[in-house]
Amino acid sequence: MAVESVTNDLYSLEHLSHRFQITPDRIAQIATDRNLKQHQISGQLYLQKNEVQQLIEELFPGINDESLGYEIPEYLQNSPDAWAETLVKMYREKFTYPASVSPSQGEFLKSLTGNIAPKNVVEIGCFTGISTIWLAAGLEQTGGAGKINSIDLFEDIIPAPPYHRAYLPNPLEYAQNSVANAQLAHRVKFHKSNSVAVGERIHEILSEPIDFIYIDGDHTKEGCEKDFLLFYPHVAIGGYIVLHDIYPEYCNWDGPRYVIDKYIKTSPHFELMEVKTSPVNYGMAVIRKVSHDKSLELRTKLKNTALWQGIKDKPLGNFIKNNIF
Repeated sequence: MAVESVTNDLYSLEHLSHRFQITPDRIAQIATDRNLKQHQISGQLYLQKNEVQQLIEELFPGINDESLGYEIPEYLQNSPDAWAETLVKMYREKFTYPASVSPSQGEFLKSLTGNIAPKNVVEIGCFTGISTIWLAAGLEQTGGAGKINSIDLFEDIIPAPPYHRAYLPNPLEYAQNSVANAQLAHRVKFHKSNSVAVGERIHEILSEPIDFIYIDGDHTKEGCEKDFLLFYPHVAIGGYIVLHDIYPEYCNWDGPRYVIDKYIKTSPHFELMEVKTSPVNYGMAVIRKVSHDKSLELRTKLKNTALWQGIKDKPLGNFIKNNIF
């Protein structure tokens, strides 16, 4: 059997070591103690994916604490709507908390799409599909033709407390099934890809501008800035850009805040509203694009040229970055 086909069902100890920030020897020892079968392929040790949960329970003994999770509001639990019933089930999964949007944040997203009634929605950072369902539920209540293109790497979710508390292989399949159960599959198209790859061919995906984009992907300064600069030119005048996790002191990410302070806050091309969120104040920013920033778009195009790549780390490039960009 080819190594590629074998490793589809396995994780290398090196990979797990990187994810859990412990040595491969420590993982091997736990595997031995728990009688987990280790496979050797081309000199590397692997564990079966379906046995990784046992490793996780040994590494994170408090991970099964049932008290951790979002409080599900009564209106959601009592709703007969398929999307609400699906969300309740999803919120009860251990991998949901705290990486997914909370019910109150989700209701806010639903209210936005329900009131704005956008035709073309882009979501960067789907995770397991909870935010996607909230957005799609808002579109559904408008009765229009609005659709969501949702982008995520959809890598297997491996616990990394405090953000990930359970193991979920194939989150794309989980998200697809959840959207189908919510009876909203006609509203959503998933893209298993990085946002840059999708952004570079957005004209192949959409024939009209983006009316609403929800950015909740790479939260580093570089990643969030790249998403903003890549997709901003494709947002319609009067369209909306929503950023999640805008308060670094709570969420420990500074990318969205950096984008707001550098490009949005003092710009005449945007209207900005910052929203505090519950139960933890990670925050959201609702940004309305009121005009094109031709200078910003020109600078962004320049950054993507071979000329810029050749000078960006040289004295001239540093001068341009410090005084123009």
